[in-house]
Amino acid sequence: MMDYNDINKAIYASQRCQRNWDLTKEISQEDIDLIITATTQCPSKQNLAHYKIHAVTNRELIERIHADTTGFTINFSTKETTTNTQTLANLLLVFEEYRVVPPAKPNNTITHIINNNESLSLKEQQELMRDQNMSIGIASGYANLVAHILGYTTGYCACFHPGRIKEIIGCENDIVLILGIGHSDSNLNRTVHHLNHNFSYPSFRKQEIQVKYYK
Repeated sequence: MMDYNDINKAIYASQRCQRNWDLTKEISQEDIDLIITATTQCPSKQNLAHYKIHAVTNRELIERIHADTTGFTINFSTKETTTNTQTLANLLLVFEEYRVVPPAKPNNTITHIINNNESLSLKEQQELMRDQNMSIGIASGYANLVAHILGYTTGYCACFHPGRIKEIIGCENDIVLILGIGHSDSNLNRTVHHLNHNFSYPSFRKQEIQVKYYK
């Protein structure tokens, strides 16, 4: 069992984006299953399925997804960009937005909102989007931390071409978030571009989150 120090290290490591990978290694199916359990059994508003998850280990698909992440600006004068190589990981979790219709219950506000989707007020649309974004954030956070506890590294990516990723995956709804999970390249600093070792992504120190205790 992990002690407090190990868990603490995993938490701190989970905030860092891994940009390069050791593709000679694989993630065991047992570990993938546990990570998927984390993303599907975590809390969501009224336990609704606000998203679908695509777990991608197919290398051809991963490379096609990566090719459509050319949104990281490396020269603002020339507008030159590069790809986000956290998406070249051993495993990609691709989060697709999904608006499921829950079982009808008397006075169920959420059921009313979703079943009457065509006539949603602005407030109802905002509430639904809030719940969906919150659910995806919680799910990806669970996956991220569990992956680090298992000894992997991770990298979030929201800089991609949604329509093309949607087409590559073959899904019905928009793609919201991608999380790369895998084995880091021990020969490189985590910020070094997976394909271009002459380029390193910037790294930022975590800003202090203020906490106030009430005892």
